[in-house]
Parts: sequence; structure tokens; C-alpha cells
Amino acid sequence: MRKWGKASKEQYDTIDPRLQRVLDRVLQEVADISIIKGHRGQVEQNEAFYHRPQRSKLPWPKGKHNKFPSLAADIQPYPRPENLDKLTQGLSFIAGAACAIGREEGLDIRWGGDWDQDGSVLDNNFNDLFHLEIVE
Repeated sequence: MRKWGKASKEQYDTIDPRLQRVLDRVLQEVADISIIKGHRGQVEQNEAFYHRPQRSKLPWPKGKHNKFPSLAADIQPYPRPENLDKLTQGLSFIAGAACAIGREEGLDIRWGGDWDQDGSVLDNNFNDLFHLEIVE
């Protein structure tokens, strides 16, 4: 039985319980994963938006990470593959499973690799393959 590591558990505790249930199922049923980020405070969000635009397209408090508990989580396979193609494949596999599990749990989960949820990963203007969020 897989379990959350210490750093993942700290992030897990900041995430909406509905998304926690989805991630728990992904961890047990799909793949070993780490949670990189749950809640993001104002300073961290604005740093990501203003100084690291590859991390966020929204300023504080507009992001799903800015709610408490967070409606979003950034995840990755554990251990994280060093090869970019393998990382991308792993993130895609995990995200697809998370979206399917979300539906089973009565949630609409959006992945940062398919923002418009049309099934095409080629029409994004901004890719955030680590990102999963609850759509409300």
C-alpha cells in the first residue's frame, strides 16, 4: 500500500477534501505520485504570476491554488523521471486517470494539459502538465 511522503502530506493537508479523495485513489489505484503544491499564498502566487509566468497565468487571489482549502494541486510521478518524454507521458497518464476517478467521485477535474477539456492536448496556449483542479 502506497502512502504520502512527508513533503506531499504537508501539501495534501492544504487541499480540498474532494480533491484529496481523488488523489488518494490515484496513489492507490494508478501510480505512485508526489504532491508538489496545494495552497499558494499571496506572495508565492504573485511571484509565480509576475516573475515566473510559466507557472501561473493568474494573479492573487484568482487562482484555484489561492483558495483554502486549495481547489488545485500540482502533482508528479514518484520518483520523477529525468527524461522529459517519460515525465510528459507519466503526467498525461496520471491526469487521465485522475479525471476519470474525479467523474466517479462526482467531480469535474480539469488538467493543465487540456484546459478547455476537449480531449486535444495540442490547442493549449499554456501547458501546465503538473496541474489538476476542481471545476466548479
